[in-house]
Amino acid sequence: MLESVLQNLINIGWAMLIFLAAYLANVAFSLWYNIKILHESFDKDKLIASGLKILTFVVGLTLLCTAITTLPLFANQVGWALPEEYSDLFADLIIIGAVLLVACKYIKEAFTKFVAILNAKTEGGTENE
Repeated sequence: MLESVLQNLINIGWAMLIFLAAYLANVAFSLWYNIKILHESFDKDKLIASGLKILTFVVGLTLLCTAITTLPLFANQVGWALPEEYSDLFADLIIIGAVLLVACKYIKEAFTKFVAILNAKTEGGTENE
């Protein structure tokens, strides 16, 4: 059981790294777009709130994934036999379904902002260089 939990935690860790990369890419493009293209002022409070959001998502999703992937393992441990495929299915579904779904949302947002930056016009009416 411990080996399965550790393997699930490793998979969750990789999924969290994907999520973090997507989220941070979105933040980076948002900073450039909002400050350089829209000429908004830098807001330290927004950046702090974004950091707290990342922390909340990472902790919350890690705990959620750990709880769900451990459920079938615990059921087997206490004598409620579930086929091994169910344990694998629970782990794969929650890691892919929850974490990577959120990562894909931020990948889409980051890509949209990236394209907006590339297509933005400068004050003189020419494309951004």
